[in-house]
Amino acid sequence: MFGKKKIAAAVMAAFCVTAFAASGFAEEQSETPEAKTVVTVGNETLSDREMLQLLQSSANGNIMMVGLMLTQSTLADRTEMANQMADTMLFAEGARLDGLTEREDIAFKLKWQRIQLLVEAYINERSQKWDMSEKAMKDYYNSHKDEFVQAEGAHVRHILTNTESGATDAILDIYKNKDFVKTAAKFSRDTTTAARGGDLGWVEKGMMPEPLASEIEKAQLKSLSAPVKTDLGWHVFEVLERRPAKQLTFDEARNEVAQRLQMYYIDEDLKALREKLGVQVNEEALENLAGIPAAPSEEPKLELPEENAAPASGDVTPQETEPAQQDAAKK
Repeated sequence: MFGKKKIAAAVMAAFCVTAFAASGFAEEQSETPEAKTVVTVGNETLSDREMLQLLQSSANGNIMMVGLMLTQSTLADRTEMANQMADTMLFAEGARLDGLTEREDIAFKLKWQRIQLLVEAYINERSQKWDMSEKAMKDYYNSHKDEFVQAEGAHVRHILTNTESGATDAILDIYKNKDFVKTAAKFSRDTTTAARGGDLGWVEKGMMPEPLASEIEKAQLKSLSAPVKTDLGWHVFEVLERRPAKQLTFDEARNEVAQRLQMYYIDEDLKALREKLGVQVNEEALENLAGIPAAPSEEPKLELPEENAAPASGDVTPQETEPAQQDAAKK
């Protein structure tokens, strides 16, 4: 797209990059020159600043790349880029003229994209104030050590079939060919793990459905299991190794510490925003969402006794005890 330039252009590139960085490129500064309209399509316009932001976005945020590209671009090159952006704007204006922006599904997508962009911008802005220093991370780790424990686990590989006979066939195939990996690829309907020889990775307590979880817990190492039935189907598994529970050191948990500390700051922001703005959820509207009733809650309801209910056998009401207590006091 761009023709060859003299070496002087490369020298100028450094100046351009510095100029972009100094001007902020993304944020307006008081000394930044007034924006100039580059493209006009109907009532929509695109300024030079907006064009630079689009170029920066297409270069994955690499300001240096944009600077180098611009130093090598002729006026004709830049006009071509502007016309390509104009083509996109023309389609958008065509959609508006056809009334597509008023269509419910399109309006919702525009609304939700706006929300997502604002969320990203807000978190990026707020994250500049988060203390993610080594000291802050170590302080969080030391006060939340119980969150950074490697649970006891077993390294398991398995084969899942629809029937018990299918599981038995898989066992026979393993005994015959001495290759669990190939048998898993051949028999297992768990396509995710079949592609890697049935490897489930490290399985911690509570991760697997019963009775598979219990069978894994008591299985011998590197011993092929009998078929085990769950709601998913029939399993054949092998425990390759076990690991005990242990406290992770700060260095071992560093990445998770950083993630949890970031989530702490996000949660604090959410609490403050909820308190400031308030949140209302219309449960009545959710009860029959899309005409589908909500599933019944599995939590048992606490049934309080009625005020006038008769006392259970052997129980004595307060009214019955008072006269007896009064008589005893008189005596």
